[in-house]
Amino acid sequence: MAIPALQGWHPGEVAIQCQLGYATAVSSHWTAVENQLREQHQLFHTSRLPFIPLTTTDADGRPWAGIVAGSTGTVGFVDSSSLKSLVFRARLWDGDPMLETLREWTPLEDDQTKGPILQERLLTAGLGIEFSTRRRNKFAGKIDMVKARSDLDYDFRVDITEALGNCPKYINVRQLGPYPRAKPHIVYQSLHMAPTEDLPDEVIDMIKSADTVFVATIHRTDPASAAMFPSHAGMNSRGGFPGFLRVRPSDRRSIVLPDYSGNRFMSSLGNIESSGLAGFTIISFTTGDILYLTGTARNLVGLSALEMMFRHAAVTVLETTGFTLVRNALPLRQRNGSEVGRSPYTPKVKYLVEEGGTYGGGMQGHKAVLETGMQLSNDLAVFRFKVVSESGVQPLRLRPGQAIVLDFMDWIGPPQYQHMADSAPGSINDDRVRTWTVSSAHEGIDVTWFELTMREMKGGVVTTALFNLLRMSPPNRQDYPVSLKGNVVSDIVGVTGDFALNKEEVNLLLVAGGIGVTPFLAMLNALSKREKAARGDIVLVLSTREPDTMLTLIRRAIGKVPPTVTVKIDLFTSRPLDLDTRTLEHENTSLSVFEGRVGPEYWKTSAREKEVFICGPKAFADAAEEGLRAIGVPSEKIQREGFY
Repeated sequence: MAIPALQGWHPGEVAIQCQLGYATAVSSHWTAVENQLREQHQLFHTSRLPFIPLTTTDADGRPWAGIVAGSTGTVGFVDSSSLKSLVFRARLWDGDPMLETLREWTPLEDDQTKGPILQERLLTAGLGIEFSTRRRNKFAGKIDMVKARSDLDYDFRVDITEALGNCPKYINVRQLGPYPRAKPHIVYQSLHMAPTEDLPDEVIDMIKSADTVFVATIHRTDPASAAMFPSHAGMNSRGGFPGFLRVRPSDRRSIVLPDYSGNRFMSSLGNIESSGLAGFTIISFTTGDILYLTGTARNLVGLSALEMMFRHAAVTVLETTGFTLVRNALPLRQRNGSEVGRSPYTPKVKYLVEEGGTYGGGMQGHKAVLETGMQLSNDLAVFRFKVVSESGVQPLRLRPGQAIVLDFMDWIGPPQYQHMADSAPGSINDDRVRTWTVSSAHEGIDVTWFELTMREMKGGVVTTALFNLLRMSPPNRQDYPVSLKGNVVSDIVGVTGDFALNKEEVNLLLVAGGIGVTPFLAMLNALSKREKAARGDIVLVLSTREPDTMLTLIRRAIGKVPPTVTVKIDLFTSRPLDLDTRTLEHENTSLSVFEGRVGPEYWKTSAREKEVFICGPKAFADAAEEGLRAIGVPSEKIQREGFY
């Protein structure tokens, strides 16, 4: 049984969390890091991945990100008979830092007097990424067995001490295939750069054209905290648009990595706070070239970051002290004819202040202009945006249930650094990019407008600004659209989500917790607009503390459901219901009201053959999924979505 692997955030993690104002918000989130793999993650690492980046340290204690794969570049080079270990059957190449660690493993194990640096060389961490799906999971542990089959072929075991399912927010999607004809050879190598040594032009070009970097880190403990926070390795990835990594022109060896908003654990940056070191590895998936870099690292937050990079309040700077470029190394390639799927979350490329010039151009050619707002309750409202598109760009399309990603940086401006802001931690180091599920339906047509049903978040910079604008605009009364035409314009970064209505004939169980009803508003509205073409049966399970408001939204979304679709609404609430429910009940629409929460007994009455969509808080969604699985609903029929 998995249990928390940590006893708390280590001092480096706490330090960077405090600088960014996240410390209180994530103070107990260390419990998410478990002491072994979950079964699905064990299966993931052994059956889905053709390569895995692994952290290793060299004889000087510097972390590097090695790339480990099998001899043919196919999945299946990792085996596991226990949730506490992974066994690698790997072929490496000269220039990969993991090869040197494996070659020296035996003397390290035999050396009874090895000190902290040698101990660290046995530490490792890995990151499994399935690039075609954006799935990713992390692990960390210790190399505990090595067997050489040849000078380049090694079997080794990693004993797992930490494991974590991880956020896939900025991964660029790729279709990769085996390339067993790879012939690795070193073209540049300087493991201990002279103080005035530059990176070669070819290396700088590769850095600045990268859209993915693997980040190796190490937490180096001190004797006073070793028992509670032992040394360990870390591995992570960062993704963006090509050019998101910058190289300082003034020294041609310092690499600047912007930090984008994520889960706020700050483990990688915390390790950098702890050790002052990091390793970056960049892969060209078209040529198989791999660039390995290591060096001293520092995090810049607030004003110091803004002095380094335009409009970005948190960056990491790696001053390279060693690098290797290996040509034609990776035994995989991006498939011919396939395109890179850019993450819709990714912010614009930002440039260094010393580079001068622009802040970075637009991406999609669409902007969202706020037109109206309608207050539903003190902290709930519907905002309508008009879409303004540049000439010649592809029309904007949305499937019912999908979300839209908006960048409000130009309206709100960059965040100002504060040492602490526990009441609003998201206000610090905030890229102003937000994602909301679109609650209006635009099925099969170009999107010229859209509606967002949103809740004001306590301390939320963007939602607070929008709600304040609505409150100050007359007439200030609920359920009445208010004109908000003015200067609220955001860039449309993209559209995201597979949580969407697709089929003409539907057989759905929609499970919503509170504001999690928003994707279902779009789905119901789309079915209403299909008119006679719509077919199906829908059960909507809604748990809410705002029954009147939520039912009003549902009534507005449904409109007049065609007679070929039946909708059954099961409402769970502890609050009194004042709405005239007859306005929701028609020949093919019914409403049942239950007091309290959705209990496990309810799921026993659910139809097993339905396709299930769940949206709501994690605890609510976990309970719903558990109840449905208990009655035999297979996992492949259950789709979950978190809040947008």
